[in-house]
Amino acid sequence: MHITFKILFIPVLLIGINSCITPKDARVLKKTTKEWRDSPVVLEAYSDSPFSASFLTLRKNNKFERISSGMIQSFHAGSWTMNQDTIKLSYVDSKQTIVERQNVLIDRTTSTLIFEGDSVPEYMRLKIMFNDL
Repeated sequence: MHITFKILFIPVLLIGINSCITPKDARVLKKTTKEWRDSPVVLEAYSDSPFSASFLTLRKNNKFERISSGMIQSFHAGSWTMNQDTIKLSYVDSKQTIVERQNVLIDRTTSTLIFEGDSVPEYMRLKIMFNDL
């Protein structure tokens, strides 16, 4: 009897933990921007550490998604423009209202992206995997 309870309890507990880790706003934003991801990728970059990973995908339709995984998972999306070696990200909420803007510098010598405004930029460098800009 106790073994059956444990077998049923563990999957339910894991599902509950997973749904708590991904904020509701991120799930709603991902759903409302689903059609954006039909556009081809023009740039992909990533960063990883033992406890988390971060991914940035720029698309041909000038939309992007930024995903972080780890203890707290996040999903951000919006539009992007480029001026020389600076990518300007405009983050939106699920109602498509701009909530934040951020500049990302392209370091072509190291093939990385550097997010302006982060207090420790060396940890926010994303290695470019694919670049068709």
